[in-house]
Amino acid sequence: MANLKMRFSKKSIIALICAACATVSLAACGSSQKSSNASSKEDAGTMRVAYLSTANYLTTLKNEKFLQEEFGKSKVTYTGPYTPVDGLTAVMSGNADATTTGTGRFIDLIAEGQPWVAFALEYYNGDSQGIVASAKSGVKTLKDLYGKKVAIIHNGDTGDYMLHRAFDKSGLDVSKVNKVEMSPKNFQAAFTSGQIDAISSFDQNLAAAMTTPGAKLLVNAKKYGNMNVTIHIVSKSFAKKHPDLVKKMYKALVREAEKSHKENNVIGNAYKQLGASETIIKQIEKFDNPTIRPIDEKGLKMMETQAKEYVKYGLIKQAPKNLKDSVMDCAK
Repeated sequence: MANLKMRFSKKSIIALICAACATVSLAACGSSQKSSNASSKEDAGTMRVAYLSTANYLTTLKNEKFLQEEFGKSKVTYTGPYTPVDGLTAVMSGNADATTTGTGRFIDLIAEGQPWVAFALEYYNGDSQGIVASAKSGVKTLKDLYGKKVAIIHNGDTGDYMLHRAFDKSGLDVSKVNKVEMSPKNFQAAFTSGQIDAISSFDQNLAAAMTTPGAKLLVNAKKYGNMNVTIHIVSKSFAKKHPDLVKKMYKALVREAEKSHKENNVIGNAYKQLGASETIIKQIEKFDNPTIRPIDEKGLKMMETQAKEYVKYGLIKQAPKNLKDSVMDCAK
């Protein structure tokens, strides 16, 4: 009897072990199936980037091997370089999905009711935005610009906003300045020939003007606490259809910024590839090295404050009512 009980117990134990193994095996199969399903749902689409002739991180990323690593089964393609205005046009015409602009210009676009979504801020202290007077102008101060011609790329853009803000903070009347809209491709020739007296611009345009013999930097955006920074954007239709690709690009931008802070030559090398002179590159490398930030509550608040200034300066009639509907916090 005792032996029978012992044999029965052993058989029961073996049966239980077999059942447990089967359960584990089935669970593993189920887990594998879920993983396979998740993998099959990965967005295998393509993000088309209209990169600019300004070496922001969306531009410098195009040469990084890790970009495709971040995107996995999906792809990234690049066309350009474009001027900021042409980059926007490339997306609006359906020839690209993503590009770069300034937060001020983005606010202007949303105020106009255009379908964009911003997904990353490229933040810096403002020393790469400024107003520079030419040697031929005789201008030494901001007030000396009264009656003078100042080149900007586009009404409501970074240069225009900076011009208004500098004059406002200095207690001066910006309406006494003659603004001239001009393609940045023509900035330097107009600046050195005396066709314009000053430029209000950023990045390589600013560096080129600053390094021109006899030119004078009148002010940079750092002086007043910079809010106008680089912003990376996609069409609203793309953000709705491919949110995962937008998040992947955000992660790649963060990775590129980290690399830039370690190596300190990412932006300079990009400008070298774009054909900038060594003199201009040296000046650019003196500018603050940007970081990538999400458009979280803090980032959105900064943009909303800037939008109020855009209204104050008459650059837009009213601030966008739902700016939060046109941004994406990719850090979540």
